[in-house]
Amino acid sequence: MRKVLPAIILAAGAFFLTMGLLFRFYAYPKLAVVPVDQNSQQVAYDPNAKYADVKAIKKKGPFETSGPITTTATVIGNKEASENASEQTGKDLAVWQTGQYTVNDDPEPPPMDGKKAIIVFDRHTGEAVNCCGESQDDQDVAHKGQLVKWPFRTEQKTYEYWDATTEKAYPATYKGTESIDGLTVYRFEQDVPKTKFMTQEVPRFIYKPGDKGGPVQTDRYYSNHRTFWIEPETGVMIKLQEEQMQTLEATGYRTITALETTSTFTEDTVKKNVDEYKSKATALKAVRLWAPLALSLLGALLLLGGLLMAVLSGRRGQAVDDPGYVIPPRATAEETQTFTPYNG
Repeated sequence: MRKVLPAIILAAGAFFLTMGLLFRFYAYPKLAVVPVDQNSQQVAYDPNAKYADVKAIKKKGPFETSGPITTTATVIGNKEASENASEQTGKDLAVWQTGQYTVNDDPEPPPMDGKKAIIVFDRHTGEAVNCCGESQDDQDVAHKGQLVKWPFRTEQKTYEYWDATTEKAYPATYKGTESIDGLTVYRFEQDVPKTKFMTQEVPRFIYKPGDKGGPVQTDRYYSNHRTFWIEPETGVMIKLQEEQMQTLEATGYRTITALETTSTFTEDTVKKNVDEYKSKATALKAVRLWAPLALSLLGALLLLGGLLMAVLSGRRGQAVDDPGYVIPPRATAEETQTFTPYNG
């Protein structure tokens, strides 16, 4: 038993140390990936936007008006396309279909604005990968940077984030750490400079009431200041705010505000994100850090204890088995004497 116990402790130590390494280097990479079958929706709202209401032209109403607008963004993962893209490239990729549309309080279609895209990105980093049928509004496009999320274990640095209107990526810079409903988030900010992104015809009577001349060719400009609140363990966007400006400009005519809005994720959207990703972030951190640390520490202590016991056990065994070591004989009854104190 003296030799068996150290062996058992050594085996247990090796087991716990191995489990700690498996949690960190095998289980965590398997869990820290974007799902290929994602199906989610985010809603942003601005109660006081200013915008040019194209539908008002037919109604003979005011072209430039104000009121609430709602933007809904949907992502749907394509599992089959993701598997094919991963096999084709040898990378772990996700293929998602995204759609976004903005409406005002007018219930009649069409929406004020709408976009759709097929995006392809790395399931671990969230960064765009150019392949496998990516597109925007049914046109080929080469996406760049982060598309819908940040990497797992987001760092406090600058990332490139894709802007669908200008079809370019711009820096999104870390600005600080905050808390939303008890969830720690990193705040990033991005500036998209004023950019011409399309040419648009506008009826001449909008500039000069009663003028029945031909339409005016205007240039449409766009700028945006985005603020992202990112949960760093998962890289998920918990909250988003866009301060967007669009104008219609033509030489010799006044500038028309096509859109001026500060749109922010609704409280319901933010709450849903916090409720879902607070537990997921905790679980991921446990697999990445806490479990490997505890198991590895326990394994190391057991290994050290087992080795120490084995060394001490070996020394005792050596002392007993040494031929030069003689155990003193026990005294016989005859040799035993009673000690009597001397009383003088």
